[in-house]
Amino acid sequence: MTARTYFRTAAPELTDSQIKAIFVNRDELFNRVIFAALLYGIYTGVVAVTLCAVASRNYDQNYRRPHFLVFIILLLYILAIFNLYYEWAEEISTFITNGTNFWIGYTSTLSPPIRLAAGISAILSTNLADATLVWD
Repeated sequence: MTARTYFRTAAPELTDSQIKAIFVNRDELFNRVIFAALLYGIYTGVVAVTLCAVASRNYDQNYRRPHFLVFIILLLYILAIFNLYYEWAEEISTFITNGTNFWIGYTSTLSPPIRLAAGISAILSTNLADATLVWD
């Protein structure tokens, strides 16, 4: 493969296979976010059905249990919203804000606070789900 310089890019001389790998990487990340958004729609339906099932049950022994489960389910759902938001923010940053050419989009990264917030959201979701399983 020969190295090429592309018009109006600040990219170093890259081979065709390297450029193809960059585009495949960006395409995979974009498809992952689209798929996550579609799965989030399914997750919304599952949460709605679960909340209906929990609300329609008659708990004679422990009246606080359904309130706790509804609270945890809603909290996990809100944390999933944040996770989807962070994924969309990353793709908007890559494709729209830094999308003037492929090299700038490839080398752009999110700021550390956004990555930290996404990590905290994932840790909280895991801990809440595990604590609910242990408690129940």
